Amino acid sequence: MTCGARTRAGTPCKQKAIYANGRCKFHGGLSTGPKTEAGKEQARINGRHGGRRRKPKP
Repeated sequence: MTCGARTRAGTPCKQKAIYANGRCKFHGGLSTGPKTEAGKEQARINGRHGGRRRKPKP
């Protein structure tokens, strides 16, 4: 049994490692996000950081 999801090239995925939802680790679907109030608050805090710090250009 293979995954069967469509790849970017339009061909079916040939992965054989299938999870319980019937898809492989690459095509399992997107995250549904935080569900608890604590998780939602942590996501708000994480969103404030704005990404990785970089060295200033010389």
